Amino acid sequence: MTQISGRFRPLVPATCCALLLSLALLIPARASADEPYARSRDYDLQNVKTHLWFDTDQRKVRGEVTHSISMLRDDLTQIQFDSVELKISAVTLDGQDAKFSTTANVLIVPLAGPSRQGEHHQVFIRYEGQPKKGLYFVLPDKNYPDRPKEVWTQGEAEDTRYYIPIYDYPNDRTTSEMILTVPATWLTISNGSLVGVKDESDGTKTWDWKQTEPLSTYLISAIAGEFVEKKDTWRGIPVRYVVPRGQEDTIDSTFSRTRQMLDLFSDKLGVPYPWAQYAQSSVNDFVEGGMENTSATTLTTRGLVAPALAPELRRGSDDLDSHELAHQWFGDLVTCKDWANIWLNEGFATYFEHYWAEQRYGADEAAYEFWRDQAGWFRQKRLYSVPIVTRNFTDSIEYAGNVYDKGGWVLKMLRTKLGDDDFFRGLHYYLETNRGQNVVTADLEKAIDHSTSTNVDHFFHQWIWRAGAPKYEVSYTYDAAAHQVKLNVKQTQKVEGAVDLFDMPVEIEIATASGHKTSTIQVSQADETFTLPADSAPLMVLFDKGDNILKSLEFKKDATALIYQLKNAEAVTDRADAAVALGATKDNPEVVAALGNSAQHDPFWGVRAESLKALGKIGGSPAEKQILTAVNDPKPWVRQVAAQELGGFTDDASLGPQLTEIATNDKAFRVRAAALNALGEIKAPNAYDVLTAAVKLDSPDDTLRNGALEGLGSLADDRSVPLLLDWSATGKPFDTRGAAITAVAGLDTKNKTITKTLISYLQEPYIDIKYATLFALTKRGDPDAIAPLEAMLKSGELSLGTAPYIEMQIEVLKAKAVGKPPAGPGTANGAGAGAGTGSGTGTAAGSGTGAGASAGQGANSNQPPSSAATISDNTLDALKKLQQQMDEVNAVLAKIESQLSSTKKK
Repeated sequence: MTQISGRFRPLVPATCCALLLSLALLIPARASADEPYARSRDYDLQNVKTHLWFDTDQRKVRGEVTHSISMLRDDLTQIQFDSVELKISAVTLDGQDAKFSTTANVLIVPLAGPSRQGEHHQVFIRYEGQPKKGLYFVLPDKNYPDRPKEVWTQGEAEDTRYYIPIYDYPNDRTTSEMILTVPATWLTISNGSLVGVKDESDGTKTWDWKQTEPLSTYLISAIAGEFVEKKDTWRGIPVRYVVPRGQEDTIDSTFSRTRQMLDLFSDKLGVPYPWAQYAQSSVNDFVEGGMENTSATTLTTRGLVAPALAPELRRGSDDLDSHELAHQWFGDLVTCKDWANIWLNEGFATYFEHYWAEQRYGADEAAYEFWRDQAGWFRQKRLYSVPIVTRNFTDSIEYAGNVYDKGGWVLKMLRTKLGDDDFFRGLHYYLETNRGQNVVTADLEKAIDHSTSTNVDHFFHQWIWRAGAPKYEVSYTYDAAAHQVKLNVKQTQKVEGAVDLFDMPVEIEIATASGHKTSTIQVSQADETFTLPADSAPLMVLFDKGDNILKSLEFKKDATALIYQLKNAEAVTDRADAAVALGATKDNPEVVAALGNSAQHDPFWGVRAESLKALGKIGGSPAEKQILTAVNDPKPWVRQVAAQELGGFTDDASLGPQLTEIATNDKAFRVRAAALNALGEIKAPNAYDVLTAAVKLDSPDDTLRNGALEGLGSLADDRSVPLLLDWSATGKPFDTRGAAITAVAGLDTKNKTITKTLISYLQEPYIDIKYATLFALTKRGDPDAIAPLEAMLKSGELSLGTAPYIEMQIEVLKAKAVGKPPAGPGTANGAGAGAGTGSGTGTAAGSGTGAGASAGQGANSNQPPSSAATISDNTLDALKKLQQQMDEVNAVLAKIESQLSSTKKK
């Protein structure tokens, strides 16, 4: 699964919606808890045959399901199925009418007599319901009459029970059949093979899908509606690309590399794609970024790539698509036995997302993404003390940063430890040995040990069963007489709970005038000193060359050493570290010149971007001039960073015409949008006129219009209020509405009409608008919003554990109302708040781990933090995941620094 934070278009409202939903995943849900331990089973579910009908007027599902089961225990008197808010109208047991009873969460069917192990039963259940979760209706209405009709499901973690009475936990696998009776013009997608489509007498059609290989029930899927399909094949297997009606033009630009991904994963793992089809279906309003339903992935339409924007997207929708495809092996072919081991699903999918980038776009691209994941993980402080495998949670991905990013990093380190041959040999054995089974982490350990004759117990003990990661503090001295470097290494993490010292080999590179030499040391103690040869005083010392260990690093270096590292280090991660660290150095012309040279000439785009952000953080006229040279970079995503960083130079009135020129004539829409927002940020004299004119411009995904609306918010000119309210109104495109809602939030703050208008949007059924409005009301700080937010909270209509976050926002507003700071964490200042990532070296001033970020629309490194925003660790967690995934697939907001990051790189 890819979290909702993942893979979005370059639109401000998507940022708001995704951010809140990311926060929801990071704050424990209170309504119901996912089970941390696998259940003891009474029966083996062997087949599930489901027939669904949909009443779109009532948003109701009517269903019939037949469960074929084999009893696992003697002397049981009843069978139980998970069932929530479903009205059961009839049950038969082995063809005979059966009594039944229900509780809030369970359907109970009594047996005719005590069970015997191995005996078989068929249970037929007829039911109906209006699901709040699990199955969703996306429909046209009077405000959006042309919206395609859609019905789709989302089972993970334990939501299949909301639309099918079923055994709803991953530690059982079953074959399945999904029969869908729908209007004749609709298209359907489900698991497995399409075995038939039948015309019914009432003008509907019945589609029959069969999944003949067992799957866990949370991976059952049904999609139906006004969709368009493009068919393809891969090695004789049907491949389907499905999008809502009207978005057919995005299919090729979004999914064109699917077959190459299938080739890579099948061939490298030595396990061919294991299912009867591969369907990728994009749906509107999806509650996740993507979901790896067996043979039938569901994706958010925000991952669709407009053809005209494809040249501006660094990797298109590849990260989302490759992540979900990797799950077809890791998560579907082998599935975690319980949610405590979910990293076996998500860590592998994250790793292979980067592996695809490595093989398709180069090793530097993958290394840079791991580098950014690393610093992002360290910012999520609440994760540090929790092992990857833990049962202390209420939501299965409560510690998402551990099971996704740290899990991916652990696999990266495991590959380094084993070497490529043994790493992929071990994965092949793991998949084949456990094919069609539920697994725990010990199964992976055993498979590696058996297939490679390498004992990985210590590795897993450190990185999976225990918590944290090493925090290194490094310094060195040079003994000219002995021609030796004395390298002092400390592990500064607090040893407590599940956190211990780490025992890791570390690669050290020492560069002198005569050349470079690499050595490996074994660091295992809290404080150690290593002696290494050096024929002269070092020009550069690298600790963990190439960033192969998940770690934080404080390594004090002066500007001269960092400049040398920026220019000469072989690995992009080491050069990026140097750029980030140099960004903390003020009043040094040599630093500005070196960063400017890197911003223009480094061969890797990410280092150029990090250098631009460092210049933006330094500020001043010389740095501004260096950034201006990058507006001609051949890569649009680097030009976008340059435009964003120029938004921090508010004292230079001459920037107005230059930004206007970029906003008018750059070939890339996203660069133009970034320049429009920067015009608002610097409050250029011509900004109001340019931005209001740009709002009228049509562009792919409304990129320019949304950039202009965001710019009007940054400009903070109350003359913009009528225009922003007009674009926020019902009937306008959802993403553009959200951009306007976000922009108007900070304007004319005493105007109660604005607050009243925003409050009215909370009553709308559109989830994106609700979330954008929630952020806007909190940013606005008007106590009038407290009561409607409390009513929204009481209604319980928002899923994914958002209640604690809404409570937090109410607390913030109440605190503002009485004129004192809130007791708890506050909010990010609307869209445009983001998080940088990366791990770097400190400067001579003693700064710790550096962090960089690719900037996104409306963010720059030279902007003061908002006094109205206090960002909690959980918010930073969500911001990081949001911005990372948005950048990876759409490369539009491109991982920005939030306004907070001007004082501390995150």
